[in-house]
Order: sequence, then C-alpha cells, then structure tokens
Amino acid sequence: MIDYFERIVRLTDLEIWSIRIEQIHYCLVIVDERRKASIEELDLPDAIIDEDIQRTNYVSVSIFSEISVKEEHIEVLDDYVKRFTDHLALAHCNVVVKFYLEQPEIAVDRLLLQKYGYKLAEIPLKNLWHLNQE
Repeated sequence: MIDYFERIVRLTDLEIWSIRIEQIHYCLVIVDERRKASIEELDLPDAIIDEDIQRTNYVSVSIFSEISVKEEHIEVLDDYVKRFTDHLALAHCNVVVKFYLEQPEIAVDRLLLQKYGYKLAEIPLKNLWHLNQE
C-alpha cells in the first residue's frame, strides 16, 4: 500500500511523482517517448523477439530509489503505474516499467537535462501556470 504520493511536475510528455511506501522513497518518471520502442527497450526474452510486438507509441516508466526496490513493493508500484496509463490506447502503446538504483533527484535532473535542457529547479515558472504544463 502506498503511504504517500505527490505529483512533482506534469509536462506535456513527462510526469514525475514522489511515492513513499513503508518509509522508502521512490521517484516515478513517466515519459511519452512519441515513437515506437526499440526491441532492446522492450527488454524481451530472445524467444519472443518479434517486430509485431512493437506498437505505435512507447511510454517509458522509470522508478528510481536509493536502495533496491523491495520485492513486495514491485507489484504495488506496477499497479500504480497501470492506473496512470490505463487511459492510453494500450493496443497501440507499449508501456515499459523499469527499476533503477539511483538517487532520485540526480536521476530526475539528468533526464530533464537530456530531454529539455534544464534541471527540475530551473523549469521556467511560465511553464507551470496551467493544468497542462508545457
């Protein structure tokens, strides 16, 4: 069960959530990649590799924590992600969840720098004025 969650930022194609389960902090980053996933990104066993599995759009979900994710938290976090993505046309989208052992704040800044060219603390205020943040 999730003890606490808070959306940190919602941009057009990226959302960041802070989640706490049993005093463990997780950072969930959902990115609409707006392209097909590569076979490598789908992380499938060799026996399943088939280009037909690549759907029209790829939504990557990264979950960061400073300690290894607890086994009992994996299903809780996965269910939570499904709630955020169940509005998508899932027959046309690959939603891939991956867990990373990395300090969440550093990971978020790295991702934002790669995608937008700025860190979380540097998001222009005008981008945060509306419900749908650009």
